[in-house]
Amino acid sequence: MCRIHVAERRGVNDLRQTVIEGLASSSRYRHLTAGLLARTADWAVARHAKPGPALKAAKRKLHQVFGAYAVKLDSLGNHLDVLEAGDETHAVCRRILRLHHSTAERLSFMEAFHATIWDHCGTPRHILDLAAGLNAFSLPFSGLGPAVSYTAMEIDRRMVDAVRRFLTVTRRPGDCLWHDILDGIPSGNADVALVLKTLPCLERQKPGAAVDLMHHLEDIPDVVVSYPVRSLGGARKNMPQNYRAQAQSLAVACGRDITFLDFSRELVAVLSHRLRP
Repeated sequence: MCRIHVAERRGVNDLRQTVIEGLASSSRYRHLTAGLLARTADWAVARHAKPGPALKAAKRKLHQVFGAYAVKLDSLGNHLDVLEAGDETHAVCRRILRLHHSTAERLSFMEAFHATIWDHCGTPRHILDLAAGLNAFSLPFSGLGPAVSYTAMEIDRRMVDAVRRFLTVTRRPGDCLWHDILDGIPSGNADVALVLKTLPCLERQKPGAAVDLMHHLEDIPDVVVSYPVRSLGGARKNMPQNYRAQAQSLAVACGRDITFLDFSRELVAVLSHRLRP
């Protein structure tokens, strides 16, 4: 009986490794963190016993949580070359922000977006931006001085490298870490954390992830969370109402006050400690 169990485990491990290798060799997903690929493979082999269907399911899962939002990243390097040449920083940053669905949606109200957040939270000294995508390229429109430190975390190595180049060019203190936030949050001293359009994706990967994340951010006075109000296809599907209720439940679960900020194209809430420093 034990030999049967050992053989079964070996078979599952072999299948898991096959799926991981398939994802790692994919041009679309090879840039993602090893932890994310392994976790997605675990999810797939729990549902499919053969390599083909398991790999297909894993790719479909990654598309849902990542691939549908990141577009046209192959042109990112060319834009960065222009940026490093010192030409039209604001114009180049706008072009870069259009490469990712999440930041592209925010282009028309970027300045107001940041100004409203800082009016509520106060001007930060150190920002932590989780699952940041290309959001670093909105910093020239943020109204923040060059001494404000910016630390980002992102699962796609291409974006990590791009943000690091950008921080170097603009001489802003900070870094971008190639890190999956479902694996935990490294300690830091941020006074504002940004978790923009991220929580629904985390919950699809791991139910309860939003509450777990907030526990990791316990020492940060203000956590700014946001949710989309339309699907990628443009439908609303009661999304504002549903996500508003989710944000309120999250605030209760982590013992924070919640304030909703007024934007028509994105549901934004600040979760603050009741006794702010």
